[in-house]
Amino acid sequence: MKTIVFFIFYFLFSVSCFAQSADAYKIYPSHWYTGMKWNKLQLMIHGDKIADHFPMIKMGPKGIKLATGVNLLKINRVENANYIFLDIVIDASAKPGKFNFPFLKDIKLDYELKPRRKGNGRAFAQGLSSKDFIYLIMPDRFSNGDESNDKVAGMRDQSLNRDTVYNRHGGDLKGVQNHLDYLQQLGVTTIWLNPVLENDMPDRTEHGYAFTDHYKIDARLGGNEAYQNLIDATHAKGMKIIQDAVYNHVGSYHITVLDPPMKDWLHQWETYTNTTYKDQVLFDPYASKKEFKQMADGWFTKQMPDLNQNNLYVANFLIQHALWTVENFGTRRPT
Repeated sequence: MKTIVFFIFYFLFSVSCFAQSADAYKIYPSHWYTGMKWNKLQLMIHGDKIADHFPMIKMGPKGIKLATGVNLLKINRVENANYIFLDIVIDASAKPGKFNFPFLKDIKLDYELKPRRKGNGRAFAQGLSSKDFIYLIMPDRFSNGDESNDKVAGMRDQSLNRDTVYNRHGGDLKGVQNHLDYLQQLGVTTIWLNPVLENDMPDRTEHGYAFTDHYKIDARLGGNEAYQNLIDATHAKGMKIIQDAVYNHVGSYHITVLDPPMKDWLHQWETYTNTTYKDQVLFDPYASKKEFKQMADGWFTKQMPDLNQNNLYVANFLIQHALWTVENFGTRRPT
């Protein structure tokens, strides 16, 4: 009887550990698309000692087949074993669906390829011109369309106080959507939103410039669904949306700051060094190298560490997110 009980306990414990270990790993980008011109993808996987789960494999000239049209070309190990970077090529024969990494024995990681939306973004391919009237909106300060997301359990910043500029006021994406007619009556053709990505920081999260997850729209603004609804409604009126792109820095609670993949993921200084904000030196051929470096590589604030775009892993991370977000939040796909 004791043997049976021990076996059941051991089995349940093993299953539990397997499930937890599989769920504990996160992949960036969260998913990708078939039919993209950018068909060489670099996946960043993060989790406790994830690199230890990847065996040493000798790659052939075409790598390892993961699915039809999907080949793994290289496994990149970096300084931090909590990260692994996978170079994958996705050719024209790839089909939407999930695939995994068959050489992983003790964990199972799935990755999804989704179909591109109809039109592939051509509806607004003309971009912006001098004919456009652009209206800049900080969503937290514009209109509160959904009071249920004013405070989100589990997020670090629970402040909500309209009597100070230093706290959140409760505006959201639904509030912007509710006033599209008003904006169009003003003659607005294009809405430029302050950054809408997650800012799970302890304070000063109203401005949106301290990203903590590139693949989540901030839940206090309504999350991914609210952003998609706003985009659909805006496009339906023949209007456009500019997504504020932030490539210089992230928030200090971003996973790559809390647990850096490598020492040079961020610009590092012997002592804290702030940027000067004097961008003239970037264009002045006679500016001192010291002033150039402090302006370019100094941190935006102590809460917003400076990304090292000269690091190719960082560059890939940022480029892929730019492509992903345009494809992911274009015209809604039919369900």
